[in-house]
Amino acid sequence: MAGGSTFTWSHALRLHSTLSPFSSPLPTTHSAFNNVEPVSWRRLNIAGLLVTLYGLQELPPNVAEVTVLWLLHGRGDTQDSMAYTAAAFLNAWTSKRKPSQKHFICVTIDQRNHGSRMIDNTANVSWKQGNPSHGPDMFSHFSGTALDVSHLISLLPSYLPFKLAHHICAGVSLGGHATWQLLMSDSRIEAGIVVIGCPDYTRLMTDRAIRGKLSTCMSTDPPGRDFSGSADFPPSLLAMIEERDPAGILLGELDTVTGDDYLHTPSAAEQERLRPILERRLKGKKILCVSGGKDRLVPYECAQPFLGWLKRAVDPREGWARGLRIEVEDIVDSEGRHEFSKTMRKDAERWLCAYLARDDDDGEIYVRESKL
Repeated sequence: MAGGSTFTWSHALRLHSTLSPFSSPLPTTHSAFNNVEPVSWRRLNIAGLLVTLYGLQELPPNVAEVTVLWLLHGRGDTQDSMAYTAAAFLNAWTSKRKPSQKHFICVTIDQRNHGSRMIDNTANVSWKQGNPSHGPDMFSHFSGTALDVSHLISLLPSYLPFKLAHHICAGVSLGGHATWQLLMSDSRIEAGIVVIGCPDYTRLMTDRAIRGKLSTCMSTDPPGRDFSGSADFPPSLLAMIEERDPAGILLGELDTVTGDDYLHTPSAAEQERLRPILERRLKGKKILCVSGGKDRLVPYECAQPFLGWLKRAVDPREGWARGLRIEVEDIVDSEGRHEFSKTMRKDAERWLCAYLARDDDDGEIYVRESKL
C-alpha cells in the first residue's frame, strides 16, 4: 500500500531528528542499492520544506562551485528512500573523478502529500485501491513537487557557502514524472535521469484505467475511447496536462487529427510551430530514460510514442529539430519490472559520471536507441 514508508518512518522525518536517513526502511524498489556505503547528510528547513543534503562533508574546503543533483522519490515512499541512491551516485563519481572535474551534492525533498508532508494517504493510492480522484491527485502531487524544486533552486544558494553552478534532476516513478516536468519547465535544470517514469500522463492513466476496468473506460469499443474528459479524467485536468505534461505540450494538438500523428514527420507548418517550443524548453538538455520491459504499472509502451517522436525530431543527422543539442538516451531493461533495477542503476551511474565529466562547452550530440 502506498504510504507504508511514511507510516513506519514518519518519526525520523523531522528537522532535528538524529535518526539517519540510511536507517530508513528500504522499499523493494531500491533493493539494487542495498550494498552502498553511506555518505554524510544534513537536514535543512527551506521555505517550510524538509530538505536533506548529501555529500557536503565530502567536498574539499573552500570549494567554489558545486553541481546539484535533485533526487525525487516514488509514490508511497519518502525522501529518505533515496538516501542510498544518493550515496551510490556520489560514490560512483568519487571513484572516477579527476582533480579538475566537477564536485556535486545530492538533494532530496518529500513529494507533496508524502513523508513529512503527508495529509491524506488515500490520495496516494490508485482507482483500484479505492481512490476515485487518482487522476487529478497523482498529477497534482508530482506537478506541485516540480514547482517546489524550482522554488528551492532559487532559495538553496542562500544556505550554502559555494556557488551552485549546475542543476540535474533524477526521479523514480512519481519522481520520474516530476523530472520530466522540470526538464520542460525550468531552464536551470540542464539534464535529467527518468527512472520508470512517463512523459505522457494521458496515455499512462488511460492504460491504468483500462487495466483497472474503470467504468468510464469499459463502456466503449475500444475501451478508453471516451476516458479523456470523463468524470475520472475531467477537462480541467486535461487543461493542466496541456500546460505542463511533455506529451500534452508537444503532441496535444497533433493527436487531435488521426490519433497517430506522432508516427509521422510534422508538416513544415507544424515544425515552424514546434521548433520554438522545443528550443525554449529543451535546448541543450541531456536526458536519460531507463524503463522496465516488464513494468505493468508504468509500461514502457506508454512512454514510447512520445520518446520515439522526440528522438526522431532531435536526431543529429536527420531530425527536423537537429541542432538544438538535445540528447536523449532511451534504455529498456528487458527483464526490469516497476523497479530501479541493478541494470538501471549501472546505466544511471554510467550516464551521470559521463555527464559530470563533460566540459561545460561540450556540444556532442547523440541519440541512443532502446534495448527493448
